[in-house]
Amino acid sequence: MLIPYLTLKNPRVAMALYEKALGATVAMVMDGPGGSVMHCEMHLAGQQFMLSCEWPGMSAAPVAGERSPVNFMLYVDNADAAYTKAVEAGMTTVQEPENMFWGDRNAKVADGHGYEWTLAHQVEQVSPEEIEKRAQEFAASLE
Repeated sequence: MLIPYLTLKNPRVAMALYEKALGATVAMVMDGPGGSVMHCEMHLAGQQFMLSCEWPGMSAAPVAGERSPVNFMLYVDNADAAYTKAVEAGMTTVQEPENMFWGDRNAKVADGHGYEWTLAHQVEQVSPEEIEKRAQEFAASLE
């Protein structure tokens, strides 16, 4: 089992956003000194992820205004509806919903804490050969 662990400057704000925007639920919180969050476990789409404040000697939260190299991919029933809910709850648009060459409909939102969330559902079953062909066409369009 792989469990993502997010480090945040303001985990309580992020927790509330993840509940409202993504439908996550808080399973457990260990409070730290001064109202900080020492450890939190959340559930989302049948999976678990964890988060906490920055701590000396541990990992640091993403720098304000910069994107973390980590992006979370969340498969949902309807990427358009999930995107709308996330934006209405306070996340910002990175990519509006669109069909992708590999057969998913994707949207991407930023949580304001340095992390981006891709929301997706499958719209087409695409063979590996067709994905390769489409990927080459996509790459050529970027040149």
